[in-house]
Amino acid sequence: MKIAVNFSEALLDLLNQEPELPIDYIKAPTMSLPGSLIQFRKGILHRKLLPHLAQPGVLSLNHLDPNQRFNQDLITEIICHTNPPYLSTHLEAKAEYFPELIQYQHMPHPLVETEVSVRTLETLQLIKSKLSLPIVLENFPYYAWGIHYRIVSEPDFISWVCQNSDCDFLLDIAHARCSAWHLHVNIVDYLKQLPLNRLREIHLAGTWLRPEGLVDAHTVLEEEDYELLSFVLEQYEPEIITLEYGGMANEIVDHKGKRYPIDRNNPEELRTMIYRVSQMIH
Repeated sequence: MKIAVNFSEALLDLLNQEPELPIDYIKAPTMSLPGSLIQFRKGILHRKLLPHLAQPGVLSLNHLDPNQRFNQDLITEIICHTNPPYLSTHLEAKAEYFPELIQYQHMPHPLVETEVSVRTLETLQLIKSKLSLPIVLENFPYYAWGIHYRIVSEPDFISWVCQNSDCDFLLDIAHARCSAWHLHVNIVDYLKQLPLNRLREIHLAGTWLRPEGLVDAHTVLEEEDYELLSFVLEQYEPEIITLEYGGMANEIVDHKGKRYPIDRNNPEELRTMIYRVSQMIH
């Protein structure tokens, strides 16, 4: 197993001080493309790059605008410069992408399942016909107050899409924790229902319990995160484990626009997490 870490100035500082830091990839970008291409140019000086291009206008499977779903030219350019083992993206569907179904956003409904699955598979088929790389799909967090359709965070749907598109799976443990919390299910039970037999990568990041519920915060890992990672690794061996700490602002903005200061770029926190994960996999 290999280790990847989010691009951040904190990470580059650590690598300058400790070139033998046990990481294999720098994951990028942590901000919108094309402005974040500087991260690729700086990161490649230290490690191989692992692109994660999940954003509108680059790779957004269910965007309402077909032109925003798959930017072949930009993606091909990035692949040529990074030579990644695969390409990953989110399995997500914002409410605005299916406006005619918004009344069913927070409930299981056959119309939602049909429409989302059809568009998802059509986009994946297009991508796979244009690229030679495997595609890896990441579970997306569900928030009961959020702007995404619940269906894309249901384990059965995630498994169905992976199977019918023949795509591998990227388990984001923080996303899984949030979805389980908002769906009122046990996190271990939730994990067991995901397509872990197709597991290719794991994302690790801290969560934050706000008044409205648990959210993905990209903060320092908690003991529960390490315990869940250990639970998965006892049964499955992904190719890459990625620490998604660093590269984002030291604040979080909630769904009402309120700002909360929070540390997400502490070099010593990052160093501790890197070595702890390294010890778990070696």
